[in-house]
Amino acid sequence: MVLAIAAVLFFAIGPRFLGYQTATMLTGSMAPEIMPGDVVVTTVQPVSDIAVGDVISYHIPVEDHRVETHRVIEVIRGTDGSTAVRTKGDANQAADPWTATLEGDYVYEATATIPEVGNVIRALRTPVVSQALVYGVPAVLVGSLLLMIWSRPKEEDDDASAAPATAEDRPGSPLMPTAGGTDVPLLPVLDREVLQNLGVELSSHAGALHFAETFVQLLPQRIAAVESAFRAEDTDAAVVALLSLNVSASMVGASRLEDSTSAALRQIEDPSAHPGLIARLYSLGDEFQSALGGIMR
Repeated sequence: MVLAIAAVLFFAIGPRFLGYQTATMLTGSMAPEIMPGDVVVTTVQPVSDIAVGDVISYHIPVEDHRVETHRVIEVIRGTDGSTAVRTKGDANQAADPWTATLEGDYVYEATATIPEVGNVIRALRTPVVSQALVYGVPAVLVGSLLLMIWSRPKEEDDDASAAPATAEDRPGSPLMPTAGGTDVPLLPVLDREVLQNLGVELSSHAGALHFAETFVQLLPQRIAAVESAFRAEDTDAAVVALLSLNVSASMVGASRLEDSTSAALRQIEDPSAHPGLIARLYSLGDEFQSALGGIMR
């Protein structure tokens, strides 16, 4: 179940909100590094950083302007600031018969390859299977998420249940009053330990910071997607947008934002709460951006 949810998040939701793209390699032009049926994961990189040897995905300037994923063999910098490239498939005898000018300031560069998964994805796109996924996956996601949100372990310790913890019981945790008048621990804007763990998982502290930066850059449009779904009373779209935001917030240590998206999911059927929820998401996004900026200075 966890693997299925992770796959949906990575291939269906992640590209929409996290700035990377996935594509199935259909030919053997990049063999043996990328074989037919492999999924290529590409991330946004500045055009100014492109160098010979990089593998990029771009629209070819001829014929059907299809997207090609080939290795850069020459970079041509124009006096007008433009950048053009010549490319070649690793398995091809000759270079591609064109010179492509890269439009804009960014280009998609191949950063990872997932072997053979593309064949599975193509099978899943058959009409019968795709219809089952369209109607079945949202139900699985919603059910699993609600179980995670609403399942709370019961305290077995009678002494612990007899009285709430005080500030002294939680040294270093500031308290925040709730509407009911009780105090609860105030979550950190940015949990540095989570971000450090992400750096360990990626084997790159800089990579973790780049991921967090991308998260911040895309945050306004992701919150806007939640707001749009609320206004349209599209519950499915709201759940998908909030779930994606919740997962990625947890990955970068945006603890308050993660907690607020969980709260929003619990109140998704209460339209009167939506304006306040959206305002809080924007506010917490600004707080996280400031906190991340403090780390990177």
